[in-house]
Amino acid sequence: MRSRIRSQQDLVAGLLFLGVAAAGLWISSGYPLGTAVRMSSGYFPRILCIALAVLGVCIIAQSLVVDGRPIGRISLRPILLIPFSVLLFALSVNTLGLVVASLLVVVIGGLASARTRWLELIIAAVVLSAVAVMIFVKGIGLLIPIWPEL
Repeated sequence: MRSRIRSQQDLVAGLLFLGVAAAGLWISSGYPLGTAVRMSSGYFPRILCIALAVLGVCIIAQSLVVDGRPIGRISLRPILLIPFSVLLFALSVNTLGLVVASLLVVVIGGLASARTRWLELIIAAVVLSAVAVMIFVKGIGLLIPIWPEL
């Protein structure tokens, strides 16, 4: 019995998820794990990578069952803009503050789509910046500057 790939996009996405999960597990393998009650620095990355690997396996299984489109022309725009926006956030959050860095990551990431609607993108950026401040600064108490330091 031979299995036939019915969705190339799902197969590639599942393999990508498995690859990222494997890399994350390898990188975090040296971190102390801890327990569910007293989590250490390696606990959450491992749980996240295991969940990502399970999702990858499910998507690969789906590629064998559900019909999908073949992989067509690959656009470089999202491949370049999404990692660039994340890198820009990481490099700018301490100097520009969480609000500005969050606005930048959402707007630049949103430009990765050719069907970006500006009003929706700006609303999403503002809401997500506010949520980030509420969760990370107010809720968890991380010492991240909210606004640019002058």
